[in-house]
Amino acid sequence: VPRACARFLPVHTRYMSPGLPPEADGAAGAAAQPVQGPSEAAGAAAFRRVHPLHYHQAFLAQGVRPDGRGLLRGRRAAASAAVVSSADGSAMAKLGQTTVLAGVQAVPTLPSEAEPGEGRVVVSLDQPLAGGERGGQARQEREQSALSELLQRSAAGMVAAASLCIEEEKAVWECRCTLHVLEADGNLTDACLLAMLVALSDTALPAVRFSTGEGEGEDGTARVVVVGSETETAPLSLEHRVFGVSFGLLDGRLLLDPTAEEEALLSTSFTLLLDSDGAFRGLHKPGGAPLDEATTRESLAAARKRLPALVAASSAKRAGLRF
Repeated sequence: VPRACARFLPVHTRYMSPGLPPEADGAAGAAAQPVQGPSEAAGAAAFRRVHPLHYHQAFLAQGVRPDGRGLLRGRRAAASAAVVSSADGSAMAKLGQTTVLAGVQAVPTLPSEAEPGEGRVVVSLDQPLAGGERGGQARQEREQSALSELLQRSAAGMVAAASLCIEEEKAVWECRCTLHVLEADGNLTDACLLAMLVALSDTALPAVRFSTGEGEGEDGTARVVVVGSETETAPLSLEHRVFGVSFGLLDGRLLLDPTAEEEALLSTSFTLLLDSDGAFRGLHKPGGAPLDEATTRESLAAARKRLPALVAASSAKRAGLRF
């Protein structure tokens, strides 16, 4: 089987990565060859569907992936802020073809008795389940639940809760951040974290004061009134800017920023959390095979090399087109 795969390897590498210069990635450039006939390209696509693991193993043996990237090379990361006019903060983030839209709505509400001077950030994830067998949908639900918990913990660590206080014991801000997955082509974790970070950075809290009326609103929110214009706002205060760099192990090889096709073949996957200075903030690993020390060290070094691209993407300009 590997010999049959090798027959299609040069064809499909170039077929999937048109215009990739040899100097862009040494392994990819070495594997890339001139495009051959459509029948061979169709044969490569058929082999890819029938024997996906063998197909990827043939690429990995040459230190390259089917999309032309090296094993520890990420896809292009990009983000735009202020893309939703009706939100207090919003962003759209792209990681390759994976696309996530995030919106933040700041709602005045009553504080908790335990923390009367602190507001909160509530994160929700909207991702339609893909069709398939029941077991596959159950796995997707578990993965979504684990990702939602990670996003909630990360958001709580990013925002200074005390900065969300309107008036202690009377009113605080509840920032409701909703993430919509528009396209999923692998590594939703990094894309969601990037979209959430940019949306929170874009959030502006209006100038308000606590109402003299007693009690609370009909929907349980605190009674506050806006006292300033739309231009009289205060930016949301962030204590930390946290980024995710995700990896997977495929056939014993470490891959950075796996695609959806690669994720289906991984023996384990995990995400390293770093702040903008490269300091380690945590490890998210919702299952799979254990990691050895060598893999952990290699992934941390690769994550720090990947970090500048994510930091640059997070410094997003306001979008010219809003909806």
